[in-house]
Amino acid sequence: MKWIHFLILICSFFARPAYAVVADQFIQKINEPPKEFIARPKTTAELKKLFQSATESQVPRVYVEKLPEDFVQNGNKTLYAQVLGALILRENEKAIQDKVVIATLKQKYDQQEPWTETEQAFFNHLVEKYDVVSKKTVTTQLEQLLLKADEVPVGMAIAQSAYDTDWGKKQMESPYGQTGWLDDKNYTKIKFDSLIKATESYVQEMNSTPNYFVWRVQRQNAASRGANRKQSYNFALSLRVYRPEDPNYTTKIRKLILQNPLLSRLDQLTFIQED
Repeated sequence: MKWIHFLILICSFFARPAYAVVADQFIQKINEPPKEFIARPKTTAELKKLFQSATESQVPRVYVEKLPEDFVQNGNKTLYAQVLGALILRENEKAIQDKVVIATLKQKYDQQEPWTETEQAFFNHLVEKYDVVSKKTVTTQLEQLLLKADEVPVGMAIAQSAYDTDWGKKQMESPYGQTGWLDDKNYTKIKFDSLIKATESYVQEMNSTPNYFVWRVQRQNAASRGANRKQSYNFALSLRVYRPEDPNYTTKIRKLILQNPLLSRLDQLTFIQED
């Protein structure tokens, strides 16, 4: 199973010096086309069956492209959270895999060990993926990458989506309310043709664009203190720049988290360990 291989790699990474890990093999492994279950349920009843094994703390590895049309009438908050939770966990796994490689590369670089061609190519890919300034030194670039490649709190992400879509009841073309500029003065919400693409874009934006630098520093500081770095209510304080035209956006998201205890519990969400 894929998660077992990933867990073994993570454990081996922290059990010995990072530069001792064979990064080439890890890079090749995570670059393999994933064997994923992409779901396109036609009804909410079908969707519920896909997530019938889900609990408040675990969800199956089911990735839903679009909510069925009758979700407005037959869906509920818990099911919506489970659907998006699986997608956010999927992107968080990718970010953590990147972080393992980055730490490995940094350790080798600090030990003055040369990178392989595969490692150099993947480093270049990460610099572009996470929008790291190319003119900086390699050391600075690696530090920036370590700051950027990390998990997004599941509860916070779903709270933002719930706020914009009323828990999947409306505006599902832009499930996280992301915006893009039309010109120098005007911007509009970005529309996506699938929940999968929207989630990929959302997590990528939170981990790469300059707007969320303060949020990423807060996340890193929490990790260095050994604090809960998945606590959505606290991290939502740094979301002021997410909706600049709404000065009360942060307050609204935090209020939503307080009013729905499910969202805080989602910060500990994991995948069900299935064969």
